[in-house]
Amino acid sequence: MKSLKSDAKEHTREDVEAAAYRFLARRDHACGELRQKLGRYDFEPELVEAVLSELVDRGYLDDARFAETQGQALARKGWGPAQIAHRLRQRGVESVHIDAVLDLVEAEASFRVRASEYLRGKFGAPETLDERAQRRAFRHMVYRGYAPGLVRRLLFDA
Repeated sequence: MKSLKSDAKEHTREDVEAAAYRFLARRDHACGELRQKLGRYDFEPELVEAVLSELVDRGYLDDARFAETQGQALARKGWGPAQIAHRLRQRGVESVHIDAVLDLVEAEASFRVRASEYLRGKFGAPETLDERAQRRAFRHMVYRGYAPGLVRRLLFDA
């Protein structure tokens, strides 16, 4: 791709399409994320919107599919619902898709089971942790997006 905000060259629809396809060739994107990336270049906003609309119509750009694959990948890596929602929001995914993904991921395996497995894999059995390790585990699990109440129950009610 050409330099960001280059000289006043007139860009065509083909330039916008080429840039969009280069981004999509690397990985799947959310519509808002791709809009943001294309916005870094001096493309006309109307051209960007037209290309995005066409990509959606062709099935190359699908926020629901993107949210589902990214949400499941994050859940498999041990991230909790708050952090999954946050990361999807950062990528421009609409709340409707985020809610659907959280419902789907939660249906596949409850976050309590997932959190318990992650906690045991990362820190060992909660009952064997000393106070310092419990505090460290608590901070880490909350950072990963698990609800503090859930983490507290896993650590102290074990």
